[in-house]
Amino acid sequence: MFQLTYQSKISPELTIGEIENILVDARKRNNTREITGCLVYFEESIVQILEGKKEDVMDLFGKIENDHRHHTLDLLWEGPSRQRYFPNWDMALYAPADDSEYYDSKETFITNMTLLADLSKKTTSALLSFWSTVRKNLNG
Repeated sequence: MFQLTYQSKISPELTIGEIENILVDARKRNNTREITGCLVYFEESIVQILEGKKEDVMDLFGKIENDHRHHTLDLLWEGPSRQRYFPNWDMALYAPADDSEYYDSKETFITNMTLLADLSKKTTSALLSFWSTVRKNLNG
C-alpha cells in the first residue's frame, strides 16, 4: 500500500456543479484501479490523500499535476503504508449556496471537519500531513 498527500488551489472559474461532476468521474476511474482516499474542498483549496498501488497513485498524481484546473500544487507526503485508511472514496465539500437544506453552513462545516481532523487516526506521515493541512485551510 502507498499513500500520497497533496494540496492545491482550484481555478475559481469552476462551479460547484463542475467540481461535483469531477468527483463522480474520479470515483468511477479510481474504483477500477483500487485507488481510495479522501478529498476536502474548501474555498478553492483542495487537500487530498490517495491510497493504492504505488504505480497507480503516482500515475494519478501525474495527471493531477498536468490538470489545468489545479494550480499551486504542493506534494506534502508520499510513502508506504501498512494499510488502507480510507476504504471508500469520499469528499467533504463546502459550497456557499442559497440551498441551505443541501449544504451545511460554513461554521457547521468548519466545526465538523475540525472535529473529524482531531478525532481521526494520524498513524502515518501522510495522514498527519493530510489532517494538519485540512485544519490549516479551515482556519485560514
